[in-house]
Amino acid sequence: MFIDEFFKGLFRSRVEGVGIGAKGKAIGAKAKFQGRVASKFNSAIDGGVNQAKGAVKKSSKGGKTKGKPEGQKMGFPWFGKKGGQTEPAASEADEDSAEAKTQAINIGQFEDTNFKPCVGWVVVMNGVQKGRDFRLVGGRNRIGTDADMEVVLTDPYVSSHHATIVFDNEGCYRLSDAGSTNGSRVNGKRVDQAQIVDNDSLVIGHTDLRFKALD
Repeated sequence: MFIDEFFKGLFRSRVEGVGIGAKGKAIGAKAKFQGRVASKFNSAIDGGVNQAKGAVKKSSKGGKTKGKPEGQKMGFPWFGKKGGQTEPAASEADEDSAEAKTQAINIGQFEDTNFKPCVGWVVVMNGVQKGRDFRLVGGRNRIGTDADMEVVLTDPYVSSHHATIVFDNEGCYRLSDAGSTNGSRVNGKRVDQAQIVDNDSLVIGHTDLRFKALD
């Protein structure tokens, strides 16, 4: 019986030894496989890094990376698109530029079609409007108290349409009284019509005006 137990124990020891050996071989094979994978991974990483370093080095010397079009990104073979090359991303500035549209502005649309160039001025020299100036344009310039006059005076001695200053095509200025009650004066002289020149003194009602010609 002792012999039987001895052989049974020996048999169990060998079986356990075989199992342990098989398990050890499996662990070793797994370790070798993982080692090979890690080695390939590290080789690929090192290759990509070295390739990138080479590209930077060549770029700093004014060269171009061999086999890589200029402006194309470096990549690893298991990332991105075919060949490990990724598409360069468009910058925000490029996108904004692509979306921007040129608009032609017609400057003429802002111009006043009723504008008339100034040819002279009359300046109020007394009363409540002293210092007020009125621009004169080519053609007719009416003087009076009405709001639609070109020269609007607040003098109670001035008629609604008191007088008119005309700048004609020959470049002459002429003052004409419009039949007012208190009359019009040029350099102290009452007139129905008279040619005026730069710096002439005008009296309309009780308002003194100084005439200034542009030329």
